[in-house]
Amino acid sequence: MSEPQIYTLDNGIRVVAEPMPGAQSLVVSFRFIFGAKDDPNDRLGITRISEDVLFKGTPRHDARAIFDAFDGLGIRRSSSTSVEHTSFLAQVLPDKFKPALELYAELFRSASFPSDQVEIAKTITLEELKRMEDNPIQQAMYMTYKAGLGSPMGRIPLGEPDTVSAITPAGVRRHWDAHCRPAHLLIGVAGGLDAKTVIETVGDVFGGWIGESPDSEGVHPISVADRSVHHEKPSEQAHICLLSCGVPRGHDLYYAGQLAIAILSGGGSSRLFTEVREKRGLAYSVSAFYQAYRGGGLMAVYAGTTADRAQETLDVCQSELARLRRDVTTEELIRAKTVVKGRLFTIGDLPEGRAGGIIEDLFIEGRVRTIDEIAAGIDAVTLDQIPQYIETFPPTPRTLLVLGPRPLENKEIM
Repeated sequence: MSEPQIYTLDNGIRVVAEPMPGAQSLVVSFRFIFGAKDDPNDRLGITRISEDVLFKGTPRHDARAIFDAFDGLGIRRSSSTSVEHTSFLAQVLPDKFKPALELYAELFRSASFPSDQVEIAKTITLEELKRMEDNPIQQAMYMTYKAGLGSPMGRIPLGEPDTVSAITPAGVRRHWDAHCRPAHLLIGVAGGLDAKTVIETVGDVFGGWIGESPDSEGVHPISVADRSVHHEKPSEQAHICLLSCGVPRGHDLYYAGQLAIAILSGGGSSRLFTEVREKRGLAYSVSAFYQAYRGGGLMAVYAGTTADRAQETLDVCQSELARLRRDVTTEELIRAKTVVKGRLFTIGDLPEGRAGGIIEDLFIEGRVRTIDEIAAGIDAVTLDQIPQYIETFPPTPRTLLVLGPRPLENKEIM
């Protein structure tokens, strides 16, 4: 693959393009640097509603015409709202790149947010919030972020039932107009077009978009509350979540942190899977993962188990977290590197994977790493850096959340 190229338009839109010779398609990632954290306190969920209703009409086209236009261009699309950003993804053939950009430009700049469609979106969102009761894993994770991070970084993008009900069509229009500005937009493109063509085409379509950027709240530092929370749920199951601060992107120990998590939860030979599930049969599901934000990183552990074995499950998970600083072996480190690099190259071979990677880099770090750079960072991690990572970013203070019939004791295990 060619080196990614970064360019900033005069209106503040940042563009990153990574050509992939031989690729038959392009993936375009649009990312606005506003999300659920920017929702007004009394209208949580308004960004998520805006993202959904964006496609339902403009002064020139109604919803049917817009959907016909997407289909006519062969665009495979998706969208999402997170705490920090609102994103739109489009996979398209190279010869349809410019008309696809024009379609999105029309939506971003002049979406009409029809009142009836806003009300429909509110109804659907309220149903999604109700259905969360049927998905205890998702429910437990949302509760953990809310308890551990607080507002605004622990917000649920869907909002809350009372705040969603208070959203009005006029409020959605004002919210979108206030935040959808060119200086808030990042565009990442990966696939079968050269960087020069990508940047010139984006400039032709979006370069004339003028809009002042309102004052931004800036980056919210990530910190995790030291607390234990129990949400009672009559059930034979217990859902356990642990949340602690992790290494931020760009830190010298970032890759060591990724490998530490892979040693914990990188497959069937990982420590959590082996110790919690295979040896003791404690949990039907156990995993650890990392999440990057502009203001830091998080490490989370989840375990789903039976209520009567929940305390033992928690104790073993915490013991395995502590054990990382003592006895990681060379074989484990080599295996973790193989797992992480395998995922890197598998995803990186696809335009969709690279478009996601380059836009995430640009959003969080303001620069873009090549796949070779990432692989070299992984390869360079030494055995002594794993305990060094745990010492530098210990899994304390932490938030423990239990969704189940009984609270658990949050023991300190060294």
